Amino acid sequence: MSYPPYWRWNATSYPHPNIHSWIRYATFYPYPYVHTWFREYPPVQTDILKQSIQEYHKLMEEANRILNKLSEQAFALQVLTAAQVGNKQEVDRLMGTISTTATIQTKYSPSGISITVEPKGQDQTCCKLTIYMKWGR
Repeated sequence: MSYPPYWRWNATSYPHPNIHSWIRYATFYPYPYVHTWFREYPPVQTDILKQSIQEYHKLMEEANRILNKLSEQAFALQVLTAAQVGNKQEVDRLMGTISTTATIQTKYSPSGISITVEPKGQDQTCCKLTIYMKWGR
């Protein structure tokens, strides 16, 4: 008979009801307890975090440009019209005209748009900024 890793006998599971009380509550712990406070960690390095923060500041500037461009009535009308008819290529083209230093990806539905901004030309992405905005009901 196999038991889960931590099990305990009780009076109903043991076949003899008149057994000593210390056996009735015998406990089985198959895994040894590991003390975690003796673990040593490597020294902390903040170089990568500093680089990501610098890139994120650039992404925030790009997001500001995107929001300023979308606040222009003529540009917003073009984007909404293309999205309404389901022309994703046109929406991506319009959003791509805003930035030259970041990659902009869009997803949209009848109720809103999601804009993800990532740095261009990096093998490993250090950061990304996602903007969600409502544009319908």
